Amino acid sequence: MIFIYLITLIIAPQLWLEPFIGIRTDIVIYPLWFLVLVMQGKMNDIFNFKVMDKFILAFIIWVALSAALNDGNFGTTKLITDYFKWFVLYRLIVVSLDSFDDIKSAIHKLVFLIYVIVLEGIQHKQSADGIGWAGQTLGWVDGSVLAAGGTGRTQWINIFDGPGVFCVMYTLALPFIIQFFDKHYAFKTKLVALVALAPLLIAIWYTGSRGGFLATLGIMGLYVVFRLAKKYGISITHMLFAGGLMASALMLAPSHLTQVKDENNSAQHRVDMWMQGIEMVQNNPLFGIGRGNYSVYTGTLIAHNSAIEIMGEVGLVGLFLWIFMFYLSFKHLFVLATTSTNEVEVSYAKAIALCFCGYLISSMFVTLEYETMYLLFAFAAASGNLHKQELELRGNDYMIVGGVTLGWVFIVKVFTSLYY
Repeated sequence: MIFIYLITLIIAPQLWLEPFIGIRTDIVIYPLWFLVLVMQGKMNDIFNFKVMDKFILAFIIWVALSAALNDGNFGTTKLITDYFKWFVLYRLIVVSLDSFDDIKSAIHKLVFLIYVIVLEGIQHKQSADGIGWAGQTLGWVDGSVLAAGGTGRTQWINIFDGPGVFCVMYTLALPFIIQFFDKHYAFKTKLVALVALAPLLIAIWYTGSRGGFLATLGIMGLYVVFRLAKKYGISITHMLFAGGLMASALMLAPSHLTQVKDENNSAQHRVDMWMQGIEMVQNNPLFGIGRGNYSVYTGTLIAHNSAIEIMGEVGLVGLFLWIFMFYLSFKHLFVLATTSTNEVEVSYAKAIALCFCGYLISSMFVTLEYETMYLLFAFAAASGNLHKQELELRGNDYMIVGGVTLGWVFIVKVFTSLYY
């Protein structure tokens, strides 16, 4: 069932390929998935909520409460419905992945489907008419690129219908390719990974996404840090080395990927939206302005930044719960990576953690409140469940997340104040 779901998420034949066009895949897949779990005797596990599940539910309930206390719109209702649907999806995946082999198999299926779209993206960019498999056109690009003889940026459909969010699909696969360069893998495996890495990086480049470019650098830089840390331990020298590699790549990149101001003022417009996000949380720090109301408040755009959008729309409590979900995910993966004696398990735990890092970096440039986030949450929770021991939270955990929450608000406020 996971593979069928991933096909509808990544390939999305229900949106462009006959005879599947128009099929409500959620109405078909979810009942079938429940039926499969009943037949496997796992139905009772659906309601066996643990710490991660409770925080996700708490976040969704807070979103609904915030919406009830603010003026809503059709977008608000859809978002709340989606959140509950994504929670069900998250639980279905977690219950289905009750062993490491299941987790690894699901990841391999995800990467395989992403590589199908890697081929699509490369072919789309090279096509004479600029039309992709699903009839989509190339996306908007800075005028300087067109003036230099370049073309638009690749994009896909479904939730990946823009270059920025499209690149997120690729960066989801990247950690699971580079993890095969770990020492314990055979030379042949490393060679296959090297060959597979080339088209993936080309596809990432063709999206022309700033966030995707930085996420790629972040993932690869952190991978280097992990490798050095395992061999020598963490040190400032190692972090500076990884940072130097990232900085070198930034200097070699074209200006339209790295500049913070451009002729079309796209970057400046985003900062304007971020400033208004600060206004929202200052006006109503507890509940925000209500989910789905960002563009109503600004009169133009959304934040194009997940954390700022969450902060402005559902307030500091909602942001705290949102950050806590990521914190718990990293904690699950950290426990697995530091306690498992299976090197392959450790590699996959680190790769999932790198996926989260890339996702968070990308979310600085586009809003990524999609089911892909709950797919990653499910991978992390399922990895944590391998220990068969409930994750314990202490006072320090709440203090850390609370500090990150307030620190984030402070950083955004200072950045937007100094930008102009």
